[in-house]
Amino acid sequence: MDIRGRLIPSDQVKVSLGSNERRYPAVTWRCQRCGGLPTRGPCTCGKRCYYCRHCLIFGKLRTCDTLVTDARPLDSVLPSRHEALALTPDQQRIATAIERTIEQQGRLLVHAVCGAGKTPMLFPGIETALRLKKRVLITTPRADVVRELTLHVKRAFLDARIVSLFGGSEERLQLGDITISTTHQLIHYRACFDVVFIDEVDAFPYSTDRTLHRYVKRVMYRSASLILLSATPSFRNKRLPTVRLMRRYHGFPLPVPQLHFSYTPVHLIEWLHSHADKPRLVFVPTVAVLALWQERLEQAGLTAETVHAADPDRIVKVERFRTTATILLTTTILERGVTFSNVQVAVVDADVSFTAAALIQISGRVGRDAAFPSGEVIFFANDRSNALYEAIADIQRANREGFR
Repeated sequence: MDIRGRLIPSDQVKVSLGSNERRYPAVTWRCQRCGGLPTRGPCTCGKRCYYCRHCLIFGKLRTCDTLVTDARPLDSVLPSRHEALALTPDQQRIATAIERTIEQQGRLLVHAVCGAGKTPMLFPGIETALRLKKRVLITTPRADVVRELTLHVKRAFLDARIVSLFGGSEERLQLGDITISTTHQLIHYRACFDVVFIDEVDAFPYSTDRTLHRYVKRVMYRSASLILLSATPSFRNKRLPTVRLMRRYHGFPLPVPQLHFSYTPVHLIEWLHSHADKPRLVFVPTVAVLALWQERLEQAGLTAETVHAADPDRIVKVERFRTTATILLTTTILERGVTFSNVQVAVVDADVSFTAAALIQISGRVGRDAAFPSGEVIFFANDRSNALYEAIADIQRANREGFR
């Protein structure tokens, strides 16, 4: 069991590490695994120990527990070259800025619209990092994005050691020259990455959970480079040195959403019929109303599947949707990080609980495939909201900047 670069509860370490073993208290005034503030209570050791409630899902940690690591240095990073790329001049400009940031051990925000082709823009930077023997982490809050990124990176770097970490991953606790991980999976890692990319940095829960920020900070060396990627960055992240790309990789503009006020289910059904030969994504505000909308569509003779974050068949349903012209009712779990060819998008109750950033990301699902660079986005609402108008204005502003 190789636990170099990681801190693991001692009861999970089944091998002797000899003189290389280093032990640390698991809970002091903070939990040393997640950084949360502990709570005091009766313990199986007979005392009243402090224990951490914030990371119970990874196993209970108490004052009387220890964390273990292997103090030996990590293996050297091996250089690897990416497959040939066909970047546009705008993409090459961003890729060069990323390479420069890595060489200078700096910070950078890449503000690029949905469909700009952010992933291939990372590859020259990753190749530069590997050549300089720097270990690379690409992290994101969403498991779906990890799976999609892993496919792209493995196709580009055929001979690199790549590890993919998410809930249920078979590569748990492993470490590659390139590691692609959800932010939650970083809880066990310590000071082992030289270059960190955070994709979809504004996505929930990373945008609101400061614990996840601590995880990312702990896995970075002090001299590590940090590159943030987003189509809808927060004001806080915009304070970093920033490069902008407001044009999609295929050269077509972003689809501007249509507004439909005072709608009924009949209006959605008519819209679904008007795109009967194409895959259609329908976003709803909550999990609770998925079944309601599915029943309404079935009464109208339309077959639709539902998917949400806790759906055990989530991966199978999403993969099936990629190859069929069907209807998928979804929550915001599919608002970003996924690409469906020729998809048309509707948002019901768009005025209820969707933020402007969520509506922009949802609109960005349309027209990403160069073979189908246009499409329709429609917001069904019964009232007006700031988020609706902010999302549309932001998309129109991006199109103006991208086509100057």
